Amino acid sequence: MKMESVEKPRVRVVGEEKVKLKKSFVKPWMGIKYLFKKPVTIKIPFEQIEPAPKYRGFHTLNWKTCVGCNFCGQICPARAIEMTWIEVDGKLEKRPHPKVDYGRCTFCQFCVDVCPTGALGFTENFYLTTGGFEEDLELYDWVPIHPDKVKEINEKFKDYRFPVERIEKKEDGTYVYHLRDGDTIEFKIVGYGIRPPKKPTPAKPAAKAAKPAEKDAKKPAEKAQTKETAKKEAPKAEPGKAGEKPSGE
Repeated sequence: MKMESVEKPRVRVVGEEKVKLKKSFVKPWMGIKYLFKKPVTIKIPFEQIEPAPKYRGFHTLNWKTCVGCNFCGQICPARAIEMTWIEVDGKLEKRPHPKVDYGRCTFCQFCVDVCPTGALGFTENFYLTTGGFEEDLELYDWVPIHPDKVKEINEKFKDYRFPVERIEKKEDGTYVYHLRDGDTIEFKIVGYGIRPPKKPTPAKPAAKAAKPAEKDAKKPAEKAQTKETAKKEAPKAEPGKAGEKPSGE
């Protein structure tokens, strides 16, 4: 059987030079009427609105149930998640935890759907405004905190804003989360990736390294002393016995 040919629809594209624009003196002034109407936009953060049920907002993370499988990082279409090794109170966590970059995140929540233990979740919080300073950029790249703590802050303020007010980064890699209710969360980032970071090898003390050099310097002196003592202790040959020949010759 022969396939019937389907005719392609004809599309006509008109160039911009052929489009006729009607100039008007009255139309630009018609926008003045909107000066006397109420604005349609919402004045954030001065005005508050209730988010939709199950709105996909900021992430939450239960650090105890997170197994560090990196399913969230693999499924993220925007590559906004990076596995991070964290040290709390001097103890390294057994598994890495996801760190979310809100400069890349599209809030699709694929990461939440694929999490095998349900450790990664989301809240209805969606307000995140800053003063435009460079240190405020740390707020857009964070390790999510426990969902119970986020709920506690929401019940206190009820404005659906970001739970962290300020993130302080120290020189030794320690991060301090200053929460809105006055509490702080402190931890140290020691590495990134799935594999745990290598432990730094302890440096050898300088005193022990100098000892072999001292031993090597003593050896020639000891050898010289042993030679001198061997010469002194060796018996001298008697002159009469030097010219004697063995019997039998």
